[in-house]
Amino acid sequence: MTSNGTDPLTEFLGAIEGVNRTSFAEDGDRIRALQAAYALVSRLETSWDTVARLVLTEPALGAALKVARDLQLFEKWASEAGQESARTSAQLAELTTCDEMLLARILRHLSATNMLDEVQPGLYKQTAFTKSLLEPVFGAWVDYLYDATLPCFYKMPIYLAQHGYQNPTDPTNGVFQYAKGFKGSLFDYYDTHPVEGAVFNYMMGGVMAKQAGMLDLYPIERLLDEPESPSPPPLLVDVGGNVGHDINKFLAKQPGLASRLVLQDRPDVVKVAKCPSTVRVMAHDFFQPQPVRGARAYYLHGVIHDWADEPARRILGHLRDAMTRGYSRLLVHDHVLPASRPHPQATAYDLTMMVKVSAFERTEKMWEDLLGSVGFVIVKIWSSPLATQSVIEAELA
Repeated sequence: MTSNGTDPLTEFLGAIEGVNRTSFAEDGDRIRALQAAYALVSRLETSWDTVARLVLTEPALGAALKVARDLQLFEKWASEAGQESARTSAQLAELTTCDEMLLARILRHLSATNMLDEVQPGLYKQTAFTKSLLEPVFGAWVDYLYDATLPCFYKMPIYLAQHGYQNPTDPTNGVFQYAKGFKGSLFDYYDTHPVEGAVFNYMMGGVMAKQAGMLDLYPIERLLDEPESPSPPPLLVDVGGNVGHDINKFLAKQPGLASRLVLQDRPDVVKVAKCPSTVRVMAHDFFQPQPVRGARAYYLHGVIHDWADEPARRILGHLRDAMTRGYSRLLVHDHVLPASRPHPQATAYDLTMMVKVSAFERTEKMWEDLLGSVGFVIVKIWSSPLATQSVIEAELA
């Protein structure tokens, strides 16, 4: 018993019961609390608890979410009963083609893993997470898990053993190609498999739309310190910018700059761009010379981590050749791994880059070496507790 007469378990549970994602003034505080909670779970788990979570609980959860997606369970629940409604397995089975007993088993696991809220025995309500799956940028992640991620991680141990445990660096002959039985890069694969390619584009949209934007980390004033001109050069070229999620975040804070922004990506991506018409949208292969020359800034979000050093140098070299010395800036928005205790999202990204594109996340020293090898010098790395990624500002050496 404690000094106030309560036992430690009751006191502990009371202290954490009311804590949720809205309990913190800053998102950086929430992230630190979340990392502490992960560490607490690790300390509380026995070895069996950990094995059961890794081998049983989490694989079953992914499968249950995929079945729910395939049944369009959450969509039908929301449209026919309302997102806030509580429903039994029998009521939900009537909305789908699923056998009630099977659905009850799936719902039980979703509830046990806090994906659903069981308000009474056998009566379920949706949570903020299941509601978010109705957004394509989130729901696509569940499909992507089964289309691409799990097959690659399943084959990773076999591939590495067969290749003498050498670090994969060939983007056309890696774990992804082994898992898919395909010759060519990941992007070649999605060009020839449009259904999976659409899932990939939605997933990438989710990454960009839901993470901290460039202007949450980088002060825009650093790009605006130029004299007025009747025809100023482009302010920012978003290289490999997908359908424009970062551009739209930029415009939410600087709406008057649309005409000075350029979005570039593959032809099949930019044809479904979601930018205002005043933004210049152009198809461009970043392995070819950069057509927009002398821009104030060239921006790469989640691009370089897709490539090992040799192809990354080719991408960066084309930008270097297009830049104006003393004026243009390179802005690389990516993970910068700390020397110790990185965020688990960053280390998971690192291994995902390995199995998908034979690439990796980089430490600060690795970024310095890579950028220096093609004629750049880092001005500053802009970081924030709001984000797991940073913006690296560089200029011509």
